[in-house]
Amino acid sequence: MLQLSNDEIVKGIRSRNKDVFEAVFKQFAPSMYNIAVRYVKNEDDANDMVQDVFLNLWKGAENLDERAPINHYLARATVNTCLNRIKKEQRQEVYTREQMLQPIPTANSHSQLEHKELEAQYRHALEKLPDQCRRVFEMSRIKGLSPAEIADQLNISINTVYAHLTTALKRLRVDLINKP
Repeated sequence: MLQLSNDEIVKGIRSRNKDVFEAVFKQFAPSMYNIAVRYVKNEDDANDMVQDVFLNLWKGAENLDERAPINHYLARATVNTCLNRIKKEQRQEVYTREQMLQPIPTANSHSQLEHKELEAQYRHALEKLPDQCRRVFEMSRIKGLSPAEIADQLNISINTVYAHLTTALKRLRVDLINKP
């Protein structure tokens, strides 16, 4: 295994040197995994956290501060990634609980029919959207991902995400309003 100084590591990562990046991964991933397991209590999720940290390190290589020891940076990034995931899961839990506490309206057959028709119109309008536009809309509205998360997952800019969401909302609004 390469033994590199902090300066060599930072310069290597900034210059996108795959050998340096691989050496850093091999050296620090096990300790990062141990940190992540303590927070998320799940080995698969911990592996995901470590992968996310290294992916973000690679993406933001030019922003790496050479004054900060890389092991401290990676440990802090791992903790922050875990805490962000935990906060997101807690928000989703609260939302789910709140939805479960909402009173279920007693529906007669007429309102059930109206609901089914509206849902069918919505699905039809959604199917008419361009593939990427629909994918972004569903990731945002159905999966609850933030625009930044969508941009990362689809490897597109955040402005493109916003443009797709705007387009989707306009088209859905027009399609659903113009229905009899």
